[in-house]
Amino acid sequence: MKKIEKSLTVAQVVKLKDRLLSLKEDILNKEKRFELYYLDRNELSDHVDEASENSQKSEELRFRNREIFYLKKINKALEKIECGEYGDCYECDGPIGFARLWARPVADMCIACKEESEKDENGNFFGRQSKSKGVAIHEMPL
Repeated sequence: MKKIEKSLTVAQVVKLKDRLLSLKEDILNKEKRFELYYLDRNELSDHVDEASENSQKSEELRFRNREIFYLKKINKALEKIECGEYGDCYECDGPIGFARLWARPVADMCIACKEESEKDENGNFFGRQSKSKGVAIHEMPL
């Protein structure tokens, strides 16, 4: 397949790299901010407080797992920038537009390929992927 010319300018790549680094820093610093809201075990007076804390921690863990998954995507995008492969569609090897990358800097497919992928995924239960775990739904433990 013939390599299609890049659609991103050097200035656009620099802007997108700065955006990715900012997103990465936000995720890495968020853990420090969560610590401010934890209840001390000594402050829990009854079972309702304990249940509330358990629910809160469960939700925070779920969000944290999603952030870790997103952080992996950010790191992968930063690696692609260093290799000169950032902005190339994974499927068709065509360019991913700046507007799409600005909206979703970890995008690895152009909009046309992504739409086609989602159509295929929606029509096939066994092909669907967990958005936060990155595995096919039928591979997830029950």
